[in-house]
Amino acid sequence: MSKPMRKRIVFFAACHNIGGFETKLDTLVRNLNPDRYEIHVLLLYPYYKAQKAPEPLRKRQRAFFRWPHVPTHEVVMKYRLDVGVIFRTALVLKKLRPNIVIFFALGPGTFAGPLACLLAGVKCIIRMQDTVLNGLYPRILRPLDQFLVHATSFAIVPSFFLKNILIQGLPFSPSQVHVIPNGIDLSKFSEKNPDSELQQAIGSHKVIGMIANLVPVKNHEMLFQAIPSILRRFPNTHFVLVGDGPLRKKLEEEARCLGISGCVHFLGYRSDVHRILPLFHMGVLCSHVEVHPISLIEIQAMGIPVVAPNVGGIPEVVQDGKTGILIPANSPESFAEAICELLSHPQKISQLGKEAKAWVHREFTIDRMIRRLDAFLEGIN
Repeated sequence: MSKPMRKRIVFFAACHNIGGFETKLDTLVRNLNPDRYEIHVLLLYPYYKAQKAPEPLRKRQRAFFRWPHVPTHEVVMKYRLDVGVIFRTALVLKKLRPNIVIFFALGPGTFAGPLACLLAGVKCIIRMQDTVLNGLYPRILRPLDQFLVHATSFAIVPSFFLKNILIQGLPFSPSQVHVIPNGIDLSKFSEKNPDSELQQAIGSHKVIGMIANLVPVKNHEMLFQAIPSILRRFPNTHFVLVGDGPLRKKLEEEARCLGISGCVHFLGYRSDVHRILPLFHMGVLCSHVEVHPISLIEIQAMGIPVVAPNVGGIPEVVQDGKTGILIPANSPESFAEAICELLSHPQKISQLGKEAKAWVHREFTIDRMIRRLDAFLEGIN
């Protein structure tokens, strides 16, 4: 008996960073069943942005977006308003003749993806989005996005919070927007193998950890405002920041000005987050908005409770009072109080951590995410 024809799927994304969105692309490419799907990745490479990044970062980014046995194609965007990239992308799509294109609504890919699909005559166009509309593009471009939605077959989002935003802000019907929560590879978090160098630097101190790129929306300022209050009650506490970005120098200078640089550790980008997490006593996030933060899922997977603001899709990831503590948005006082409350009660940290680990193992695995996506894709004719 001959094998059924595989669906040819092209993932289209603008690549210029390594964060939650890019990690999700990597997860999907590596885990979708190759017997069912012929996967291609088409990358829109914003050359004008990459040139501003340090050379080691550029090399790391280019190496990240490569997969064995998965063809990767690249279209270079030479400058910010390089409209020609749409036509060059369409030419690649015409050669590939995909059954489905899944484009990531992020950066220039938000518009270049669907426009190129229309020019190439792609029948099924799926929008995958992990970010809110505000800040995704200048508001003057909203009418263009609304127009392109009419040519888009479906949208996939990781949270009901984002589904509601898309339905309210764009002409999607509820039946077009499918919620598939993010999942992680639990095997990385099954054993505790901490980074020995960092462990030596921190010693036996309590550790508050945050995994987030150093960008404005992550609101590291709130953590820095809370740190002096935390140190007054728990002077031996250290703070570990995993992630990189344009605010690093500013935050390092702020730590020096506050006199806390000795207990704040900037680790930059780390591909081995699972070796940092065993040193955390709790994880935190301070963001102004989050859709479905993978970092909080990873922290909880290690059996570590979290403290985070009650904004966006965070309540869909953290169970308040069961796997962590949710606080009012942008409230350094409440943030410091919640952290100190946990530091004062180690047994509560342990209890919340056990619940957090069970919660993630039940709801946020790669297998669960892939099964949901697979069922959705199989239903497309």
